[in-house]
Amino acid sequence: MARVRIGPGVALFLVAGLCASAAIAEDYRSGFGFGITVPDVYLVLTADEVTNNAELFLDDEAGDAYGGVPSALRREVFQRVQNGEIEIFYRTEGVDFDFVDNVNVMVQRAMIPKTGSQLKEVCRILPGEFSRMFGRPIALDDCELRAVAGRRSLYLAFDGALVGTKTLQYQVEHANGETLILTATAKTANMPRMLGEFEAMVASIRPD
Repeated sequence: MARVRIGPGVALFLVAGLCASAAIAEDYRSGFGFGITVPDVYLVLTADEVTNNAELFLDDEAGDAYGGVPSALRREVFQRVQNGEIEIFYRTEGVDFDFVDNVNVMVQRAMIPKTGSQLKEVCRILPGEFSRMFGRPIALDDCELRAVAGRRSLYLAFDGALVGTKTLQYQVEHANGETLILTATAKTANMPRMLGEFEAMVASIRPD
């Protein structure tokens, strides 16, 4: 199982720099081989958008204008999005300056439990794995099997990487033995709103 951490500084930098040009999405066709309906309050960061705004990511001086985000971190985001490794949806309304609620999408190799005993074991070890990954105790609030677009899926809810945030995640069986991973992270106070928006997005998934 894999997750991606996008720090709040990078999130603010991206929203500030791209809101004027990036597409505000509703029906969106992902490069990972599925359609999804994204609320129009979300900005979709795609390979085309980072290419068209490359100076925001690659200019060594741009970090000074966007919260001092290190150029190495901006370049990493640029490369991962441009290479089609990750797609990111940022909420552009009702967010604070210290964190931007977001959903990221990626495809990786990951095993989804097939039996109750496998699920129980996965749920048992995940809190320890997350705690080691994030460097602090992480509580797992939910861990269960669900179906998304008729495909077996693992659903997780747990403390976010940053204090004061929560994360929701679906791992969905995808094509060619791969797993589609959708991860939503929001400030704890915004989680009821994010839960509704994220569930609607997931319910709208239309595999190719």
